[in-house]
Amino acid sequence: MKIVTYNLRFGGKAGQRVHWNQIFQEVNPDIFLVQESCNPQLYLSDHRWKQYGSQIQWVKVDSRTWGSAVFVHSGKLTPITIPDFTGCLVGVEVHESPWSAKTGRSLRIFSLHAPSPYKKSVNQILDCIATLFDNCDLIIGGDFNLTTGKRHPSEGLRDNTLWLLERLRKEFNLMSCWQMANPNEDLPQTLRWSRNKTHPYHCDGIFVPASWYRYLDRCEVLASPTWEQLSDHNPVVATLNFT
Repeated sequence: MKIVTYNLRFGGKAGQRVHWNQIFQEVNPDIFLVQESCNPQLYLSDHRWKQYGSQIQWVKVDSRTWGSAVFVHSGKLTPITIPDFTGCLVGVEVHESPWSAKTGRSLRIFSLHAPSPYKKSVNQILDCIATLFDNCDLIIGGDFNLTTGKRHPSEGLRDNTLWLLERLRKEFNLMSCWQMANPNEDLPQTLRWSRNKTHPYHCDGIFVPASWYRYLDRCEVLASPTWEQLSDHNPVVATLNFT
């Protein structure tokens, strides 16, 4: 299972909206969590849209042209509505998938793009998710606008969001794919903030059930001139092997 999260930055520049195709070509994800995306049809070839259009749930933010999306390669998608965060939080339950056939459990998947004020919004979003009946395996990923890992004292930036990791672990039994796959490593940059593009902001993350730790093969941040031209965020890719 390959899971990707990627913030496209205001939908990407007109005429350069290749982000979705680029992810499909380079990663071929089973689950794609997208933030600041315009209508996915604008990014996909006609062939891919015909093939995958029904596997995408996309909701825009209010009057914006962009919002958040979830793509799932296989299974039947049922949207989850959380009105207070329209377009900032998009969720689906996935039934009749290979995962359901294997485990007897459905997947509940959320693509999150935290609005300001970030800590308050993320806590409110998690409060909403916590009200849902615990009958699915939960995946949360996206742009939290908060640090999504624990830093070493030697790193240039300081921790101020350990509460987020603790809440996801204790209340939802979720682990950070990057942190668990790369123990004792400094957090890599996932956002090149315009005011200082050298600071290693690490605000994009993928969280999956802690019981999946033994299946986690790797988690990486894709970095190249191509990705840097497309957005100020880098895609994060988690790979799990359940065979």
